[in-house]
Amino acid sequence: MKATLDLPEQRAQVLVLLIEKIHPAELPWALTGSAGLRLQGVDISVNDLDLQTDAQTIYVLEQKLAEFMKVPVHVWESEHTLSHHGQAEINGLQVELLGDMRHRSLAGIWEPAVEIASVCVWVNWRELQVPVISLKHEALAYEKMGRMQKAELIRSAIKKETL
Repeated sequence: MKATLDLPEQRAQVLVLLIEKIHPAELPWALTGSAGLRLQGVDISVNDLDLQTDAQTIYVLEQKLAEFMKVPVHVWESEHTLSHHGQAEINGLQVELLGDMRHRSLAGIWEPAVEIASVCVWVNWRELQVPVISLKHEALAYEKMGRMQKAELIRSAIKKETL
């Protein structure tokens, strides 16, 4: 699929650097959050970059980005999510690393983490192939986090895509 919206230049430069440092064909990661949504046509602002991967690969990403790491990878839990989490800063831009992202079910049980390849789509952007989390999966994830307005915005973009 071809990217339908571009990223602001600073975010674009950092994404290119990330793709060069951590080639997505070699390690399983995908762009998630606002940047991934924007490349798929959701017209929202992009404040940072979020990379989603598995529990093993996040530590490899941390090593490859060692010079930029601000918060070491650790287990992080909120009301709705549980993951391995780390934070880098590249050229003044925050880059979040998320590994084995899990959501709490309505019954209060942590759901299993999804395999990135099963929810990943590839976007052709600036002549690069960028792995992103699919809009369908993103909408479900935002619903599970209780962020219904964002989920509805994504669902609207999915409807436009199918017209």
